[in-house]
Amino acid sequence: MSDLSKLLLETWIISSMLAFINAIAALTIHIATGTNFDFFTAANLMIPEFGLMLILGACLMSRQPLDDSKRYDSEGIPTQSWRYALLGKKILLASIFLLAFSGLFYLLGIAFPP
Repeated sequence: MSDLSKLLLETWIISSMLAFINAIAALTIHIATGTNFDFFTAANLMIPEFGLMLILGACLMSRQPLDDSKRYDSEGIPTQSWRYALLGKKILLASIFLLAFSGLFYLLGIAFPP
């Protein structure tokens, strides 16, 4: 498996888990309040998560060394700032997938009104 497909698969799994947790939370809210379930609640719960992940990922990506020689130490081990930048890259990609899931849930809310 190539590095790009592994990265995309990992971020897709993370965002899928977050979308599933949001759907469960929305279902719990609707059961507790006795209202009909709609997909808009789950989509609305994803918007603050998207923003938080976007900010966190951008902050971690800003630690990226611009010079390629500073990304690894003399033994070939990635430096701490480069590891943070790679983690920020994963968080940014997961946030984009989470935004796509939010749009999907919004469209499901339009297609299947309560």
